[in-house]
Amino acid sequence: MVVLRKVLVKESGTFAVLAIVIFAIIFIWVAIGMVSFVPSWFALLFLAMPVLFILIALARGTSIFTGNKKASALFEGSEVSERVITFPEELEYETGRVFLEGYWVSTGRSRSYHVKRKFEAKERGKGLSLEFLNEKFRTLVLKDGTGTVEAPAVRILSEPYRDVLLIFLTNEGEIKGKATINLSEGEDVATVVFRGEGKQIAGTVQSELSKARKVRIEVGSGKVWKKIAEGQNFDFTFSPLSEEKTVIFASYRMVSPLSLVRGLWRDSAVLGHGTFELKAVLDIPLARDVVETADFTVELGKEEKEFEEDWGPWD
Repeated sequence: MVVLRKVLVKESGTFAVLAIVIFAIIFIWVAIGMVSFVPSWFALLFLAMPVLFILIALARGTSIFTGNKKASALFEGSEVSERVITFPEELEYETGRVFLEGYWVSTGRSRSYHVKRKFEAKERGKGLSLEFLNEKFRTLVLKDGTGTVEAPAVRILSEPYRDVLLIFLTNEGEIKGKATINLSEGEDVATVVFRGEGKQIAGTVQSELSKARKVRIEVGSGKVWKKIAEGQNFDFTFSPLSEEKTVIFASYRMVSPLSLVRGLWRDSAVLGHGTFELKAVLDIPLARDVVETADFTVELGKEEKEFEEDWGPWD
């Protein structure tokens, strides 16, 4: 019997909160030193800014701590079997799909990470247990948290676990597609052949290189790509599906593509169902690389439906 894998993902905000508090304390110290040189109203106004920063940092820290504590408690109290998650008590919940988008914003010398979240509820339920949601999912996330996650999920409505999110990643699926990609630049030539074999892609690279350094193979879509192999003459395999079904426990208000990368994948993640691309790159020094792509599809089953392109308004 194959048991579900359960994973706890927490949001780490300690460093950011501590940095804000230290900055605010230094700001207060400077403001106190200004009291004898500037009007008192100006000093008080100057002092109000770091106090506000501290209050915001404390609110953020409290929210992270509370969310992590709830997710940890449900994680520790729940049991998983082959297809079922059993809760420590009867709970109310919503089943649906979660959508996450992570991106970085640069302002001068600093960068800040932002997340858009949406939970699209389909129905409500109540019980001591629920079955694994064996539905399609899709993750395209870089190692720095840039990218998107779409997956079936359950959002807990009952205290003391309110807003804990369970995200379901199935290991079921079959890869469809095959292609031959030819690359050439001057005397450099390479041929990449691949095909879907069950849950993985299997391919071969044959090349004759003089100026080019190597052939690189990547998978992904849009702006998210993951290198899976490189060299001159080699075989490669890649699976966008894990070896086991996984249920992730996290706080809905805190979970992000970055926290999933840190807590689960440790690297860029190109996983799930739908259409992806395989990219073959002829790496040429001091010149533009030669790039060609071909599609492959990961199908969940005969009743599979296409992903919705419009996610609708964000929460």
